[in-house]
Amino acid sequence: MDRNFFFNLFPNEDEFLIASLWDDLMLCLEIEFPIYSSSFVSPQIWTKLCEVSNQLKVEVFTIGLTPVSEKKIIAFAPKNFSEIDLEFPIKFFKIIATNKFKTLQHKDFLGSIMSLGLKRESLGDILVKDNVGYCIAFQDIYTIIKNNLQQINTIPIKISDIDPTEIPEPQFKEISDTVSSFRLDSIIAAIANVSRNISVDLIESGDILVNYLPEKNKSKIININSVITIKKKGKFILYKNLGETKKGKFKIIIKQYI
Repeated sequence: MDRNFFFNLFPNEDEFLIASLWDDLMLCLEIEFPIYSSSFVSPQIWTKLCEVSNQLKVEVFTIGLTPVSEKKIIAFAPKNFSEIDLEFPIKFFKIIATNKFKTLQHKDFLGSIMSLGLKRESLGDILVKDNVGYCIAFQDIYTIIKNNLQQINTIPIKISDIDPTEIPEPQFKEISDTVSSFRLDSIIAAIANVSRNISVDLIESGDILVNYLPEKNKSKIININSVITIKKKGKFILYKNLGETKKGKFKIIIKQYI
C-alpha cells in the first residue's frame, strides 16, 4: 500500500487525522480484522475512502446518526467481510429537555455538550425535534455525557440510550422547479433561485459541493439523489425528475434539509 497515494487523497485535511486513519488501515491489513476510526470524520473523507476501497484492498463501512448524516465513523474491514458482523464502538442516545416555554435548537445541545470539554470529533450529528436531541457518540463519550451533563440552557434534562429506529427522519422542504438540463449550473440556478451566470460564479468560486466533494465543473451532469451543498445556503437533494414539459424542460423536485 502506497502511503503517499493515501495522503494525497486528502490534500486539505488535517495531517494528524489522516495519519491516524492510515494507521487504522495498516492495522486492518496486518491483522485481517475490522478496525474502527477514533474520530467521526467529515463526508469529504468518508466519501473518498468508500470510493477508493478497492485500491485500498479493504472494505470501507461507515455509520452515523442516520444514513444521510454527515459525520461518520469509519470501519476498515478485510475484503468480503460482512457489514452485519461489525461492532462499532458507539451509542445512540437522546437528551430530553422538557420545557413548555422555550424551544431549544441544535446549537443549544451542541454547545452544552462541548462545554464538558469534549472534542467535536468524538460526537456525531445531532438531530433536534420537539426539545429532544438525538445523538450518536463513542461509548466512553456517552458515559461522560450521561454522568456529567445536567441541563441544556438551564433546562433540566434526562439522558437515555436508544435504538437507532427511534431516531426521527430528517425533515425537508420540497421545492418544485423546471430546468433546461441536469448540468450543475442549471441545477444550482434552480436551487438558489439565481441566474445562470450567478450559478456559474458560485461554482467557480468553490461554494458548491456535490455528494460532499468540491465541484467546479459547471457542465457536470447531476444524477437524481445527488446531495448538493451551497455554502451559506444549505444542503439539498435532487430528489426526482418528473419528466419533460411541453417546452422541453425538465420538471424536478428538490428537497432542502431543514
